[in-house]
Amino acid sequence: MKVYVAGQLRDTQAVRAVQREIEHAGHTLTHDWTHDLELSDGYADQPARSAETARTDLSGVMTADAVVVLASSAEPGRGLFVELGAALARAELGRLDHVVVVGEIVHESVFHFHPRVRRVRAVDEWLADVS
Repeated sequence: MKVYVAGQLRDTQAVRAVQREIEHAGHTLTHDWTHDLELSDGYADQPARSAETARTDLSGVMTADAVVVLASSAEPGRGLFVELGAALARAELGRLDHVVVVGEIVHESVFHFHPRVRRVRAVDEWLADVS
C-alpha cells in the first residue's frame, strides 16, 4: 500500500519513526517531506519554492492509498490540516479507503472526528489491521 504521513514540521522525528514502521510493514511512502525542511517559514519570500513544496506534498496525498496524520504534536499544525482535508475529500469521493489520525489529539478539529477518519493511539494498531 502507498502511504503518505502528515505531521507538524517540528515533529519530524515522530513522523520519521512512523514512516519507518510503515515501511517495515511492507508499505511504501508516496512522498517523504521530512528530508526537505529548508523551507519552514517565510513562504511569501520564496513563492516558487513554496509552490513546488505545496505541489509535491499534495501530490503525496493524492497518490496515496492511505493518509496517516500525526495529531499529538504540542505545536499547532498548518499544512497537515490541508493534507487531512485533501484526504477526506478523496475519501468522500470513494478514492481513498484509509484516513488515519494517530495519537492523542492535542489541537482538535471537527475533521478529526469525521466518519471516514479512523483514530488510533499508535500506528501499529492500524498496521495490524491492514498488513
